Amino acid sequence: MKSLIKYWQQLNIRATELVGVAVGALIYSMTYNYLLLPSHLGEGGAMGITALLYYTFQIPSYLSNLIINVILIAVGYRLFEKKTTYLTIWAIAWMTIFLKIPVFYTYHTHELIVPTLLAGALTGISIGLIFRYNGTIAGDSIIGKLLNYFFGMSVGTGSLIFDLFIVIPFIMIIGFTNTVLTIIYLYVYSIFTNQFLANIGAKKAVLVVSPKYQQIATTISKQLGQELTIFNGTGFYSSADQHMLYMIASPRRVTKIVPIIESEDKNALIVVENIRSARGLDMRRIL
Repeated sequence: MKSLIKYWQQLNIRATELVGVAVGALIYSMTYNYLLLPSHLGEGGAMGITALLYYTFQIPSYLSNLIINVILIAVGYRLFEKKTTYLTIWAIAWMTIFLKIPVFYTYHTHELIVPTLLAGALTGISIGLIFRYNGTIAGDSIIGKLLNYFFGMSVGTGSLIFDLFIVIPFIMIIGFTNTVLTIIYLYVYSIFTNQFLANIGAKKAVLVVSPKYQQIATTISKQLGQELTIFNGTGFYSSADQHMLYMIASPRRVTKIVPIIESEDKNALIVVENIRSARGLDMRRIL
């Protein structure tokens, strides 16, 4: 029992991650049941195969999705970190539950572009939420990893090829028009996923070059409690020693950091960059 608790602690899975992945699974499942299936649209990845089986043989989506993803996880579990693998299993478990919940309201409209765009937006947000909290929904993520491992193909390209391979058969089942709408849906969902990940929980890196670096660092640290790193550099042309401040902060905090820097030194060089990921065993100690 103690070894199990210790192993769980080493995984460092937080309650917020469990809740975030579960909420993402809920949004995804409801979008699938309430928008995609009633509008007779397709999907990519494992859920695309699930939709094909549903349209062709009326196999319950929760059952086929569970079986397909269990097989994929069994094949590709070594390609992911243990934490990601467990959070993926957590996501699939909740998706199975949510997909099994009966549909209480069936949405119908002749303007199929409306559910197409709405489903793309909601799916993008749900997948972005699951990714944000270090999970996946298996499917094309694992296929992409496998193609990368065996053929050196990028994960994104491998996932896209798999999605297109799944979408093509939909032409014979849901027709050409709905298949085109499915491709539009996949495109919108990819855009929303990328935008969600770029804005929610995003971080920015701030680099400051100023002779008043010590004063700036002290003020920022006292007023905002912001961690900073001081780098020593040398000017190429002047050969003079120069000190630089480096910090990672949320976009909201950056709006407070920049005015402080300018109030201390209006001539300071300030470089603000978007970063996709910032992690470490002990970020506070490192910075």
